[in-house]
Amino acid sequence: MRLRRYLTLGWLSCAVATSVQAADVNRATAFQLEAVGGIGEQMAADIVAERTAHGRFVSWDDFRQRVKGVGEHNLKTMPKDGLTLNANP
Repeated sequence: MRLRRYLTLGWLSCAVATSVQAADVNRATAFQLEAVGGIGEQMAADIVAERTAHGRFVSWDDFRQRVKGVGEHNLKTMPKDGLTLNANP
């Protein structure tokens, strides 16, 4: 019984650890961005399109202003979910 509990806990910790994918907003593909919590297919496409058309995001505020759908709440949760800006969470 104890072994089963430890195996279950081990599996759950692995599942949680692998569910968070880090993605840099200035380097990631749309597919990589979709792996970040709070970013769906459309927002990922919008991020890549904006970055392609107007260049790198220079700050989190710049990112929020340029990408439709990113508000204050998203800006607080996305870095916690693995989104980075120039490899800085």
